Amino acid sequence: MQYRVLGKTGLRVSELGFGCGNVGGLMVGGTHEQQVSAVRHALDLGINYFDTARAYGEGKSETHLGRVLEEVGEEVVLSTKIRLEADALQDIAAATVSEVNEGLARLGRESVDLIQLHTRLASRRESGRFAMTPDEVLGPGGVIESFKRLRDRGRVGFFGFTGLGEVEAIEALVDSGEFHSFQAYYNLLNPSAGQAVPHGFSALDYGRVIDRAAGQGMGVVVIRVLAAGVLSPTPESGGGTSREPLSAGSEYEHDVARAHKLAFLKDHGLESLPQAAIRFALMKPEVGTVLVGFSNNGQIDEAAACSGAGPLPESAMAALREMWDGDFGGT
Repeated sequence: MQYRVLGKTGLRVSELGFGCGNVGGLMVGGTHEQQVSAVRHALDLGINYFDTARAYGEGKSETHLGRVLEEVGEEVVLSTKIRLEADALQDIAAATVSEVNEGLARLGRESVDLIQLHTRLASRRESGRFAMTPDEVLGPGGVIESFKRLRDRGRVGFFGFTGLGEVEAIEALVDSGEFHSFQAYYNLLNPSAGQAVPHGFSALDYGRVIDRAAGQGMGVVVIRVLAAGVLSPTPESGGGTSREPLSAGSEYEHDVARAHKLAFLKDHGLESLPQAAIRFALMKPEVGTVLVGFSNNGQIDEAAACSGAGPLPESAMAALREMWDGDFGGT
């Protein structure tokens, strides 16, 4: 296992992170024995970064991971996330502190290395799906003030956010210089967070926000590297419990159609699409770690083998760039 430093945090993290969410679903729905086996196996392979959230199984993931980590007795780099809803607007500071404390209680820990805001972002308040504005995150009485107070109390080490929602709002949080890390939506089907895509690209254009974040010294954690399981050998087994798209233009059905057009990667010596996807994400030097959700130990082995495997062949990258430039043929 290779390791990288997560931006200005100084945290040394494995290139592969253990995602404890609904994709793969092991830490949400597996048995305790399966969970212990998987975590021990991941640790044996050198994986030291574990990511969970209240939103995963309504707290089950945090509870299960906490129990497993206590049982195995190994030190890890641990991240959890809070998701604030509309009712938090009555007192954002109090809601933030409450959510963090409740998450720590479920984990059975006094502190975590990294706390992240898991709420979507938008430039302004609109009807429909709830999202927070940059002012509500960064302004007086906002999320960042509470994160800092929690840090001063020794409850959290560093703070980050999940970069989903409106790109303008994501960029505002990146440019603020207040966060140490962010989670980037980045995969073979939508590489725009780290690669140039044409104007009018049918998936959301994140405008190479990974580069922007790195310019602020932020650590980058890649999420949805397998596009909710679409880039796994059996997509229907890997998509988690929801088909709700995390990113506009990346609806599950659209991504399935795009993924079918990546069969050419086999002609470049890349027989495993999951490994191609993970190695692609690791090619970006600004990336600190790539989160992968697991269903079994075999998937952990396959992902871990990508660390140190090197970049994709240039011939494969040239073919991918041609595919992106053509927007997957208009899919």
